[in-house]
Amino acid sequence: MATILTAAAVLVVPMALGAGTGVLMRRGLGRRIAGVFGAIACVLSPAALFTAATVYFPIVGLWDGVTVGVLCGAGMLFAAHQAFADVRNVWLTCGAVVAGFAVLEVAARLFLGVPPAFPVGDGPHLLLKHALRTTPPDAQAFRTEGVPYALARDALRGDLAVPGEALEPADRPPSVMVTREIVCSIVYGPAYKGLIDVRREPSVVFPERFTPRAGTAPRVLHIGDSLVFGANVAREDTFVAGLRRLEPEIEHINGGISGMAPDDYLAVLRSWVARHRIDLAVIYLFAGNDLAGLDAPHPCSNWQSLLVYDDGQARLRFPAGPRSEPEIGLRWLAINSPLPYLGRVSIAAHSSAAAFLGSALASLAERGVHRDPPEIQFQHIEHILRSARDELARRGVGLVVVALPHAGSLRGAEPWFEREVMAIARRLGLPVRDATEPIRAALDRGENPVQSDGSHLNETGHRLMAQWLHDRHVARPSAGGR
Repeated sequence: MATILTAAAVLVVPMALGAGTGVLMRRGLGRRIAGVFGAIACVLSPAALFTAATVYFPIVGLWDGVTVGVLCGAGMLFAAHQAFADVRNVWLTCGAVVAGFAVLEVAARLFLGVPPAFPVGDGPHLLLKHALRTTPPDAQAFRTEGVPYALARDALRGDLAVPGEALEPADRPPSVMVTREIVCSIVYGPAYKGLIDVRREPSVVFPERFTPRAGTAPRVLHIGDSLVFGANVAREDTFVAGLRRLEPEIEHINGGISGMAPDDYLAVLRSWVARHRIDLAVIYLFAGNDLAGLDAPHPCSNWQSLLVYDDGQARLRFPAGPRSEPEIGLRWLAINSPLPYLGRVSIAAHSSAAAFLGSALASLAERGVHRDPPEIQFQHIEHILRSARDELARRGVGLVVVALPHAGSLRGAEPWFEREVMAIARRLGLPVRDATEPIRAALDRGENPVQSDGSHLNETGHRLMAQWLHDRHVARPSAGGR
């Protein structure tokens, strides 16, 4: 019901506002506007005004701004133009528009076949920040440079976590944007002011907040994404915590952060070794975030990639300090603004024409986003690992690479990602292990080490992982080639 009422308001309110403006205009001029150019001006003027307002204040998507402007213009046209002095012409025009959409829908169902499965998330959201919050973390919206500053600030407002309360997706800041805020905060420290206070995230281990264990125990830093962090698993049940229990003589540090990618790993790793004595670093690579999120825009690098690559090395784009100039973000809005709200409501109501239109708009938008081919992505991963190897070696710190299993390889698909990671590590002379086999063997034994999403490890999987790392001496300083 709320969706229907919102859709009705989106349709009626702009037209009523336009009609009111048209009445005032007519009274001010003492007559109605006439002619084709007058009609065009009535429609285009509010459309241009609302579009410009949407660009500068991206409360709704760009196409919603255009739609609201056109509806407002239609109301102004009906109230101010001579052609609609007879109210019957207003009803005739509205009827013709409705009939036109009905014909379009019938034609789509008869001639275009099964409509595409155009996603609307957990339901249509009018406000752009809510639509962004319910967008999957690997979507192009989080890979397009030049995010509007006002939208980013608005989307990140809210509680990162409310103890004892489960927030709806539309009420939570986008997790991928929070991750990049955390990375920027770790990399640049107090110099990065940020859009959100990530220090309120209690489960992430920040280098500056880490208190080493008393004594001179060797320290092993584990760097990776949600599989290392332990998404949906209690802190004491992660495999890093399991290693602490299995190897009490070694201080194992969980430096994993959900949503990170290899460029983040290197930047965060640098901050750790700059602040603390580390004896061995273990970098875990995974086919999900590590490709989908690699070289994505970061707020502290002017919404560009965090790293640049040259001479086989990976360097911070802005080594002297963060750069976060406010962006208007017209290009981002043009690429990532969803189908107008009325169209998304129509898709939810099973409109074939709206689904085809939404799919066509998404396809055009996809072409506006640059994506490196896999061979370039693996080349960048090699640059990252080479930089980590060289920088750590100068400090006397060992480095081990572990390839983590993804859902496809666990189901028997070709383990192409693991193969590429193993080849890169061997070219660089780095110790490397593939963690796919112990998890797959557990599945073959009838055990259930994986969460329902098919990728993240559950408590059983983390116990298996900890035991495997311990038995193979993977995460011991002596394995790092020191």
